[in-house]
Amino acid sequence: MRVFTILAAVLIAGCTTAPDNAANETYKNNLATAQAATQAHIDADYEAWLGYHAEDAVVWDAGYGTDKITAKEAAVVFAGHHDAFEGINTAREVWLPGVDTLSLEADGSVRAYLNWTATSKANGNKINLRAYHYWNFNDEGKINQEGDFYDAGGLMTAATAPPPPAPVAKESEEAE
Repeated sequence: MRVFTILAAVLIAGCTTAPDNAANETYKNNLATAQAATQAHIDADYEAWLGYHAEDAVVWDAGYGTDKITAKEAAVVFAGHHDAFEGINTAREVWLPGVDTLSLEADGSVRAYLNWTATSKANGNKINLRAYHYWNFNDEGKINQEGDFYDAGGLMTAATAPPPPAPVAKESEEAE
């Protein structure tokens, strides 16, 4: 019986295939690209940022009702963040591999939960924005689709200068 158990274990071990590390290696390479693109945004280096994107890349920003835009259009939008904020950076980063939605197999895509921090130039508000981002890649390792999810309305409110105070009526005007 013991011989049969050993033989069965050897047979099962011989039938298993080595894991395919191609998706893991692809993810590692794509992770480095996604992190570099994120750093290029932090550094306001949109020439470098565009270099990580395919010519036909599309970007989905988080604003309500926004449509997909090209990477060149996104670079202009994202550069506007530096007009509104100083000290843009990230904290508490969680980077994860993505999976194909049909096969549920790793596909080399990258997902991230990031806390964006900055200070509003208009009112000095400290920003701590929780966000979810994804990056999908083409066969050349360039980003071909990118998407952002965060409270865009809350971010705009936090970045906007408060309205001027309402004028206070003078006592002489109240008596009239």
